[in-house]
Amino acid sequence: MSPPEIRDYSKEATFKGRRLDFSLGNKPRAWRLADASCRLIIVAGSAVLEYGNSPEAEVAKHKTYQGVEMKEKVEKTLYVGVDYHKNSFTAAYLDCLTGILNTKKYEAEELEKFKNHLTTFRKKGYSVKVAVETLTGVTFFTEEIRNCVDEITYVNTNKFKNILKGVNSAKNDRIDAETIAIYYEMGLLPTVYVPTRKEKELRIKMKERDSFVDMRKGVINRLHSLLLEYGIKTNKRELTTKKGMERIKEETKKKVPPSLRETIWRQIETIEYLTDKIRETEEDIKSFIGEDEELKGKVELLKSIPGVGDIVAIAFISAVCNEERFENGDKVAAYFGLVPRVNSSGDEVRNGRITKKGDSRTRNKIIQATRALLNSKLDNSVKRFYEGLVKKGLEKKKALIAAARKLVKVMFAVLRERRQFMDFVENKCNLCVGG
Repeated sequence: MSPPEIRDYSKEATFKGRRLDFSLGNKPRAWRLADASCRLIIVAGSAVLEYGNSPEAEVAKHKTYQGVEMKEKVEKTLYVGVDYHKNSFTAAYLDCLTGILNTKKYEAEELEKFKNHLTTFRKKGYSVKVAVETLTGVTFFTEEIRNCVDEITYVNTNKFKNILKGVNSAKNDRIDAETIAIYYEMGLLPTVYVPTRKEKELRIKMKERDSFVDMRKGVINRLHSLLLEYGIKTNKRELTTKKGMERIKEETKKKVPPSLRETIWRQIETIEYLTDKIRETEEDIKSFIGEDEELKGKVELLKSIPGVGDIVAIAFISAVCNEERFENGDKVAAYFGLVPRVNSSGDEVRNGRITKKGDSRTRNKIIQATRALLNSKLDNSVKRFYEGLVKKGLEKKKALIAAARKLVKVMFAVLRERRQFMDFVENKCNLCVGG
């Protein structure tokens, strides 16, 4: 049987009425050939490549036609872009060796089928790398396929939206998955850190604690405004103590109509219930930290800094996770959104308000810790830094943010050096200045 006709399609715009794109990189690429029965032969330099676009079948077969052989070997890597939803997901397979891109949609119940496809590629010698957007439920998905791939990458959803707008005016699951795979292969995919299972559990526990705090804050605000309607003045902090609650109940009996007393008492009971839940979650978090010597050691190091307590230290650790992923303290401050926006044009550079990117709850905890540090009677470098800015005429609020930024750099230096806080400004040590 004679071999198939060999034609060079690298200079042609279409094949069987379908658009081919050979514009990216040095390798030819045949994208979006939707016909599963289509076979395409491309001559690229001295290589003769036969393409197929069914993910179950072998993506590329390298054969010798008419004495033409490949001169050099290329690493066999498969980049898989996944557009994930709870009921279904779409996977785009991009073969780095051949440049062909295939797309297939799976129902949620077909996860095993997807895993088998990934395993098939690995058996054929491919290094399989999967990128998926960070959406709700994606952790279960990635844990299920972890043993079937060589690398898992989480896509930064917010930044990726901007890429999609520039790549294509249309938007659907296929385009999203294909764009993820293509940008992943080119090394241009915006990614986020993938936390370990233990880091993920710590983050979940901190979110539970913060959610109870937010709920209690909402009830306290409503109760505070309601009491003011009847001339009962309170301190919001007083509403979290038993002594304060007892005083409010007594004043309520005297000043509030009987028809509203039950409403106020129910809100008081709700605050007491949420306070108990916050205490329980904090004990649970401390117990979780105590079972891990590394986490326990990190918390103790951070607590050596004035103003930093258990909750602030744990929140910082759960957000940063692995400190080796940051080059320096400035990067960590930017991660928490504590750096100013920069608007530059020509020689003119303007600094605006802080970016407020990242975890807002941890950022607020750090600012509160900074306030506690500044109110402390203990002399320290961060406090002197704040006072120096105020003396120069900087507004106190801006100086507070600058001090919080410095505190972040100090906390990062403590974790990186694995040494307790040392406040000797004259020595210019990292653990003092946050270098």
